[in-house]
Amino acid sequence: MSVEILDGATIVNFMEDEEAFNLQICDRFAHLDSDHDGRLSYGEMLKELQCLRVFETHFGVDVETDPDELVRVYDSLFLQFDHDLNGTVDLEEFKSETKQMMLAMANGMGFLPVQMVLEEDSFLKKAAEWEYAKLVA
Repeated sequence: MSVEILDGATIVNFMEDEEAFNLQICDRFAHLDSDHDGRLSYGEMLKELQCLRVFETHFGVDVETDPDELVRVYDSLFLQFDHDLNGTVDLEEFKSETKQMMLAMANGMGFLPVQMVLEEDSFLKKAAEWEYAKLVA
């Protein structure tokens, strides 16, 4: 984990750079697709869904949550990605839903800088790194 400062514009600008965004999407998808079949099963997606940190944390420390509630939330999130409801998520579904979630985060953050604790391989961390690389170039 690292502490980064970012705002909604950081996320939007990262997604508008289609080459950079698509590269990150393809890399993450390939990493998650452990059986290399071009589709993500629920099991393959679960780690990614858990990284979304949809539950309250206190300074980065997770609060214990009811296991049944966790299952319901992760099932619901998986269904958001599985647009055609075939039980798997393909690259286009993954890209589309990831983009929607990132836009929702950007809209929620607004355009005032926010200090955040980010997972090292998260899309938000990638967006912050992308912005930093643009600034120093």
